[in-house]
Amino acid sequence: MTFRFVPFLVLILVASTYSKHNDDFESVKHGITQLFKTGNKPYFAKTAKSYQLPHVLREHMEKVYNNEEICTLCNLLFDLVIDEWKQGMTKDKILDIVKYICVTLGIENDRVCNGSITINADIVFYIVENYPDIKANRLCGSVLQAFGCSTGDDFDWSIILPPGNAAKRPQPDTSGSSFNILQLSDIHYDPNYKINGKANCGEPVCCQEDQGEADSPENACGYWSDYRFADTPWHLVEETIRQTKTQDFDYVYYTGDIISHRVWQTTVENNTKTISKLYSFFKQSYDVPVFPIFGNHEPHPLNVWPDDRLKDETLSVKWLFKLAADEWSKLIGQDVSETVLKGGYYSVSPRPGFRIIGVNGNLCYTDNWWLIYDDVDPFNQLQWLADTLEQAEAANESVHILSHVPTGDISCLKVWSREYHRIVERFSSTITGQFNGHTHRDEFHVYYNSSAPTEAIGVAFNGASVTPYDSSNPSYKLYRVDQSTYSLLDYEEWTFNLTLANSQPVSETPEWYKLYSFAQAYGVNNLQAIEVDKVLYKMAQDHSLLDDYFRFKFRNGDDGINAGCSETCRKENLCDIAKAQFADNTQCDYFLQLYEQGKQT
Repeated sequence: MTFRFVPFLVLILVASTYSKHNDDFESVKHGITQLFKTGNKPYFAKTAKSYQLPHVLREHMEKVYNNEEICTLCNLLFDLVIDEWKQGMTKDKILDIVKYICVTLGIENDRVCNGSITINADIVFYIVENYPDIKANRLCGSVLQAFGCSTGDDFDWSIILPPGNAAKRPQPDTSGSSFNILQLSDIHYDPNYKINGKANCGEPVCCQEDQGEADSPENACGYWSDYRFADTPWHLVEETIRQTKTQDFDYVYYTGDIISHRVWQTTVENNTKTISKLYSFFKQSYDVPVFPIFGNHEPHPLNVWPDDRLKDETLSVKWLFKLAADEWSKLIGQDVSETVLKGGYYSVSPRPGFRIIGVNGNLCYTDNWWLIYDDVDPFNQLQWLADTLEQAEAANESVHILSHVPTGDISCLKVWSREYHRIVERFSSTITGQFNGHTHRDEFHVYYNSSAPTEAIGVAFNGASVTPYDSSNPSYKLYRVDQSTYSLLDYEEWTFNLTLANSQPVSETPEWYKLYSFAQAYGVNNLQAIEVDKVLYKMAQDHSLLDDYFRFKFRNGDDGINAGCSETCRKENLCDIAKAQFADNTQCDYFLQLYEQGKQT
């Protein structure tokens, strides 16, 4: 059973390393078929020697592998699983074969393959057994959307939007009264973090207590964490919260991901303990409301959000909704249990004329197996969002939306991304701020009007991450917000250098500093869409701004910026900024044309 184990892998190997000969590919296909039909493991092991797929199911590997081959292998594997299951092969036998394939092809090591497959198996078998006449391309086309696998005619639906256009609203006044909002994201607290552990472990997360000691000081995990696929020890959580409290702010936005990247060994009990610990620490530390949302790592297994009509309680995430309903209500200071219990989303008004909407954006994440079973507006959330925004529009409220997975991300299901974009377009003047997490990068994405492609209508800002996983310095953001319109005026990114902090005595606290102000760095008046749109035109002409963006993206992380940003890198970043809807390259192509023109001037 192939699936994506863990997000956020920075490519450290070039694509040519994994180029395959057609004969090797055909041999592996035959070997997989023989495994299921005859159980011939020695033959498959022989064929797999020349066709290895290390880390193929980690994120961004679509840039490394032959995507057509990966889609073919996925479809072949699941066709065999479905066929053999229907013909009576036992679950244990199927799992034994799939685990063997995972290890033999070098996708991950033995314990990661075994653990990850085991905890996801019941979900996949439930879907195969209960989805009428399921086909492999439905499964592979959704989970491996990033590889361009075909889904046929599946995955197409729409929500109902009210008629009319976005109403005109007052523009923000940069000279008027303002207040601050703190954004934290992607802490990924690691209870198993081992100081001086292995930082080059080869597993989805390193610096674990059971991975042994480092073989040299250079490969040892630092006290404050490590750039090389390490998460956040508790003392870094405490230090980050301590530092944020030196700032002045009225609200805290936490845009998801509490659980570490030890994805092969999660449990409901351990996730509950870790989530409760962080929320309790937030409540203890901050004397202002904290507005949290879910990250894709919070459920067990990670990424999975089953349909609310699911009858099998053993596969349910109701435990997580119940936990959040209680903890979030305490942190927010209002009862949000009604909608949190439905699907992990909520809407509150902390002051007159201002509304905050927490969205469970993980419902678009292609690693969510349950989208295979039922992809149509899970938990009815997008329709609820549109209806809630219509009410806010009628009440002349300004709205901030918190959502974990960016909607233009390659792993946000295409139809969900499209429908969310329609909502933003319809309510562009009501939505005055959007906040994401998930990628661990300091990024922003501009939304454009589908009927007037050069008209910017919204911006989503990514909170980056506290965890350095991977290649980045820990950070947080502080936004300045207009008191009357609740529009974003500016933000500051705060960080510290992980290399320097780890080189100092543990008794010394990291040297936090303001990395940049968005308005100052890019020369704009505020963070409204019309102003941020100007930044893309500037970047297309002045490519040094794209170099600045690259540094900011990793928060000056030594590991992230060491190789610099090539011309391909600059173009990819420019495209990513201009893309807030998956598979819509309209603005990407437009700004790349301007980029090429800028090279000639």
